[in-house]
Amino acid sequence: MEKYNLATFHSTHLALKFERTLKNENIDIKIIPVPREISASCGLAGRFLKSDYEKIAKILDENKLEYDLIYEYIDGKYNSINDN
Repeated sequence: MEKYNLATFHSTHLALKFERTLKNENIDIKIIPVPREISASCGLAGRFLKSDYEKIAKILDENKLEYDLIYEYIDGKYNSINDN
């Protein structure tokens, strides 16, 4: 059973800033196309391990990084777990 989270963004610039910031913190992050099941302003999402969520939430807050929504992927479904 695959478990991960996705962050969506209002722009490509914000997605790339998210990726750069988290990689600088040595967090495994991958930028992927937004899945069809999710509607987003930007076509990119940041995929990260579910276990990194709390750490990432703190980094987002500390760095005032903008994002649209955070989704949890479990058993083939995306569920919004946080909105900004």
